[in-house]
Amino acid sequence: MLMNQPYVIILANGLNGLGAVRSAAQAGLRTYTLLTSQTDLSAYSRYGQYRFLLPENPGLHDIKPVLDHLYHNENGPGVLIACSDLSAELLGRLKTEGYSNHHLIVPSSETTELLNDKKLECLSMEEGGITLPKTYYDLGNNVPESFPLIIKPRTFREYSVLGAKNVIVNAREELDEFCERFHGQLDCFIAQEVIEGDDDNLWVCNVTFGLNRELVACFVFNRLGTMPSHYGVTSLAISRQNQVLRDECAKIGMALNYSGPAMIEFKKDQNTGIYYYIETNPRLGMCNWFDTRCGINNILACTQVAYGNTVAFAPQKNNRVYWNFFGDLVARLEDRENVCAVLYRYIGLLRYRQVAALFYWKDPHPAFVYSRASVKDIFTRVKRRLFGKSA
Repeated sequence: MLMNQPYVIILANGLNGLGAVRSAAQAGLRTYTLLTSQTDLSAYSRYGQYRFLLPENPGLHDIKPVLDHLYHNENGPGVLIACSDLSAELLGRLKTEGYSNHHLIVPSSETTELLNDKKLECLSMEEGGITLPKTYYDLGNNVPESFPLIIKPRTFREYSVLGAKNVIVNAREELDEFCERFHGQLDCFIAQEVIEGDDDNLWVCNVTFGLNRELVACFVFNRLGTMPSHYGVTSLAISRQNQVLRDECAKIGMALNYSGPAMIEFKKDQNTGIYYYIETNPRLGMCNWFDTRCGINNILACTQVAYGNTVAFAPQKNNRVYWNFFGDLVARLEDRENVCAVLYRYIGLLRYRQVAALFYWKDPHPAFVYSRASVKDIFTRVKRRLFGKSA
């Protein structure tokens, strides 16, 4: 049992933050939630009753007064949890500054900034002997050997430059068009060969590393669907044990000198069976509520590390399905999958125990808010498909 009246301070964002708030509540931890929007999903949760609103793009001068207030109000430190790339950078900078009013179970700012820059991240992994897809760092001069390629912004700040999280190019002509379109901005991107395989070759490990960089908690799941399809975030998944990836995560943590939560992604080549490293997000994973419902609570793990307690979890519960129904359905419709095939797949998944991405009977309001917006979005897309863009 945890001592010293532990509490957590969650820098919430979307599904990540909602899952973190619920996971903290399930662990019996008192929770303060820092939001950058009054309409964030966590704002509708009954477990996020103590909330602070920050500016849209907060800096240290915005967050420090709130943290200092909580420290004095609670007569002691809490545990800071990042749920977005931006908040991970903020916590890394606090750690580098030597901020000590709260527990910072996070990597250094150097590690966080390295992982938030795809070019620096991939170069570092190559040097550490991690298996990556063929990667091109200089699109203006490197001639790719094969296609298709996935082009990624180097950091989350370049999403606005690209207008998306990634772009797929299937031939040299498409790459030439891309390079012409973004001439003068090509240093903002890297490209990687697309590993052959469907969505069920995608794997995710939501992990926590201790103060000695050891792997103290690890939840593994196999993606079955993403939004958008094939190259997006998890919309459908199943929990499955994978010792090969657990071992790989332990190696990555030691190589990065990493402490704190992380989300590490891999893809298995359907022809060779080789697992390729895709990326590490230096923050809590989006599906952390799935972790918790399968017996591995990474919020609790971070808190136990912070308060000097032993982290001990039973093996994860396997063959449970994570399901973001509306998100997955929209992604499949956009990908023009056969509707009957989609329904047949969904019916087949009903034999497994479900973990809904949004709905939780003890905390239903966020799901209703999300579902209302999703239904409206689906009707808009259907009207556009039937009647054209003017609808």
